[in-house]
Amino acid sequence: MQNQLINSSEIGIFALGGLGEVGKNMYCIEYQNDLIIVDSGLLFPDEYLMGIDYVIPDYTYLIENQEKIKALVISHGHEDHIGAIPFLLKQVRIPVIYASGLSLGLIKNKLEDYHGLYANLQEYTETSVLKLGEFKIEFFRTNHSIPDSFGIKMTTPVGVIVHTGDFKFDFSPTGTEANFHKMAQIGQEGVLCLLSDSTNSELEDFTTSEMVVSETIKDLFTSINGRIIIATFASNVHRV
Repeated sequence: MQNQLINSSEIGIFALGGLGEVGKNMYCIEYQNDLIIVDSGLLFPDEYLMGIDYVIPDYTYLIENQEKIKALVISHGHEDHIGAIPFLLKQVRIPVIYASGLSLGLIKNKLEDYHGLYANLQEYTETSVLKLGEFKIEFFRTNHSIPDSFGIKMTTPVGVIVHTGDFKFDFSPTGTEANFHKMAQIGQEGVLCLLSDSTNSELEDFTTSEMVVSETIKDLFTSINGRIIIATFASNVHRV
């Protein structure tokens, strides 16, 4: 089905979830007969949705345009970015899912709970270059509260689209450093559209470095006698 809102010389960028909300992240980038999906997350319900386990996007447009879909590309492994993959696969034909490192492992583990559900999972690295129809996909490493988080550069016939994924600027991370050089290079080359995470963007200060958090945890451990009970997101491997 041709998108009547997009001319043949234009690129379409639209969110099926995650825009103006924290959860069910899913962006679509469409050019002529090629469509790339970035992330497939779910939203955990609040107190106004009693009895609801998960909230997922409306996949109607993807169902009607399955023949255009070239790939689902995952930025990182949080549930609000990968949690809806099984529900998507049940309704939409996805030729290939690209993910990296921990994200790939979390997706594989998740799909084991859905017997009979197949996915063509492929791993990318920061140096990978994917040619998907009219799109050239490249990656740059970022920092986040989960390892193996990446921004995605999509080169199209009309310009470069950059999707940052979730990120923070951390100059002393406990894990791998973000690739600021590659980010700067992409900026110098020119970007048509930047799709950027905006959590806490209204705050003027930097987010506390993960190294500071680690030192605080260390200080607490050495000063407490007796049992220590810890609660954390399981995906925050650096803190674990």
